[in-house]
Amino acid sequence: SRSFQSQSRSRWGGEPVTLLRKTQLVTDAESRLPVYTLTFSTPAGTDSLPCDISMGDVVKVEVPNYKPKSYSMSSSRPGEFDITFKVYPNGRASGYLNSIGIGQSIHVFGLSKRKRRQPGNFTGFIAYGVGITEALPIAAAELVKSDSKVLLLWASKTTGDTFWHNEISRLREEYGERFEFTEILSREIKDGALHGRINPKILRTVFDGAWGTEDREDLREGVRFLSVGTKEMMRETDLMLSSIGYEMPKHALLA
Repeated sequence: SRSFQSQSRSRWGGEPVTLLRKTQLVTDAESRLPVYTLTFSTPAGTDSLPCDISMGDVVKVEVPNYKPKSYSMSSSRPGEFDITFKVYPNGRASGYLNSIGIGQSIHVFGLSKRKRRQPGNFTGFIAYGVGITEALPIAAAELVKSDSKVLLLWASKTTGDTFWHNEISRLREEYGERFEFTEILSREIKDGALHGRINPKILRTVFDGAWGTEDREDLREGVRFLSVGTKEMMRETDLMLSSIGYEMPKHALLA
């Protein structure tokens, strides 16, 4: 009942959710950190969290003796939702999530980023590492919401650090030419992938090259971008995009 839920709310306003499943996506290795998907029940008496994946809303996980930590909701279904995360050495929040056993509960709440969607004709996503857990769900939502051409650029260290290959393949099969995917690896040379780190030249080649927008101001007006990574990575990406003629936040998908 709602009265029970109100009594079970934390001081942050979070409600208890129970861990149903734990799936490992990336295995731990000498130079690689593990990635897991945790599937939780939604709070008692609800079918979903008040969290819109397509708008970049986040799940706040209440970490004991610490502040609530933001995580992307990587997927949701009636009565359950997923959080996909990387476990960092001595990471307080990721270590806490990794310690939760099946059947145990944590407290969470949804938080809106209060973003405004600015749809365009061409939408580019730039995901750094585990930032794919936010970028891919939003890219999938854009394919449903609009007729925009969607291109996702994923920067990783090696192929071993990547996951969700089936999900990416499904989008390619379902949307054909409307969805393109490019990966760039910094510590591995692989056929079909770019090598190195993201820079303005890479961005121009990948996005303007695919869309034919470099010398078409009329088309460039309809270009939108979203980058997902650390705050510093996203700031640097905004500067790189501005340097190739895409001023932010004018060209931001979510502003």
